[in-house]
Amino acid sequence: MRRQIDKIIIISAIIMCVWGVLAVFSTTVNSPAFSNIYIKQLFAALIGLGLMMLMRILPYRVLEDLSFFIFLFSISLLVAVLLIGTEIHGGKRWLNLFFFYFQPVEFAKVALIFSTARLIRKRSNFFISLLPLVIVFFLVTAQPDYGSMIPMFFAVFAMLSISDIETGWVNILVFLLLIFGGTLLTESYLFARGTTLLKIHYIIWPILLTGLAAWVYRGVRQLNKNLRWKGFIHTAIFIWGSAGAGLGGTYLLKDYQRRRIVAFLMPELDPLGVGYNTRQSLLALGSGRLTGRGLFGGTQTQLGFLPVRHTDFIFASIAEELGFIGSFIMLALIFTFLWQFIKIIEQTEEYSAKLIATGLFTVFISQTAMNIAVTLGMLPVMGLQLPLISYGGTGLIAFLGMTGIMLNINLRGDIIAS
Repeated sequence: MRRQIDKIIIISAIIMCVWGVLAVFSTTVNSPAFSNIYIKQLFAALIGLGLMMLMRILPYRVLEDLSFFIFLFSISLLVAVLLIGTEIHGGKRWLNLFFFYFQPVEFAKVALIFSTARLIRKRSNFFISLLPLVIVFFLVTAQPDYGSMIPMFFAVFAMLSISDIETGWVNILVFLLLIFGGTLLTESYLFARGTTLLKIHYIIWPILLTGLAAWVYRGVRQLNKNLRWKGFIHTAIFIWGSAGAGLGGTYLLKDYQRRRIVAFLMPELDPLGVGYNTRQSLLALGSGRLTGRGLFGGTQTQLGFLPVRHTDFIFASIAEELGFIGSFIMLALIFTFLWQFIKIIEQTEEYSAKLIATGLFTVFISQTAMNIAVTLGMLPVMGLQLPLISYGGTGLIAFLGMTGIMLNINLRGDIIAS
């Protein structure tokens, strides 16, 4: 069983890497500025596959024991990006290492998962376990790179949900994040309309938030009869704080980030501007039909209508050139690959291994789902690559390294640590 999982993961990873290199070559061959990046992708794939096999034999407990130092190193890289990083497309996310650009946030994903797993196992305290996430959040959003934070949020919450820590805190935090996200989207929508929540709902909005706090407090008190009136004040503060953070967060966003949200909510407002990306992606998806236009034959891709076709929208390029059949085969390959991760989590008995495997799987599946959702116009553009397929050397190497760790857990995760 374990050997079969091992083989399926390795073969699937190699196929996706080869497919990714071919897709990058096809989407950039007619673009002089990007005509040789498929060579960089191939080189990164070879390094990543070597790292995958190394991580496969290196015990994951070694990384867990060194997680504090690995996390400190990743934090130092994130700080270095803010100080001496190269700014591209309005964000400081890369370190120029002369031969290539290195994106530290990809390394931070692994460091975050291992450090969180160790804190959960050693401390078993909800708030202490969130410390690595909070530190990474402030450094990554300062770049700014909000898109990369979302898979990390999902990973930490998934790890907490399967841990021995009381899940009530996890549910409360998810609820507050929903309020934050809802307020952020609502305010972005109203901002595009030339108004604001404070302007048109300065009476209704506070009443709704206070009513929501009362409703939540009533439900919590049914579970805990000893909860006093001070509990309502705490509940109201949390809810008001989340809504206020969402409101203020709208104005902390960069202009291009706010425009992306607006284009997602109302693409008709700017079909040739920010909404152009999603529009061209949907055109590419539809024009592929059943069998596609053939490799190097996609009009949206080859004529340059589809932007960032080798990174964010590579799935749309594949769908245009290989059609529904090619897209279905790719999705089936990704599903087969990730299904083995689920099997590993289910059969893993060691506590830390299960936490780490859950975190790695969540990063993989959430980033994959979000990339495809952006392609389909279901989410605003976030700058997330499709794991193992999109162009991006650091991300490719990091995800193959994560795959190697999963392979190691598959081999060693049933051994209970003494």
